[in-house]
Amino acid sequence: RKFFDLHATNKSQIAEKALRYIAALYEVEREARELEPGIRQRIRQDKAAPIIDALHTWMIAQRQL
Repeated sequence: RKFFDLHATNKSQIAEKALRYIAALYEVEREARELEPGIRQRIRQDKAAPIIDALHTWMIAQRQL
């Protein structure tokens, strides 16, 4: 929510990038929504985990700027 508000108010490029990561995670969830739990978990591990890792790395880098 903070990223959305920041982007809406200031057109922040940092917030926009964070929102892109978050949108990618939502897309993974949409894709896995109707699947069996085991398949959903595998999709999350294969697709969401790398996005989360990239988001975390990016956020750490932003904090150091």
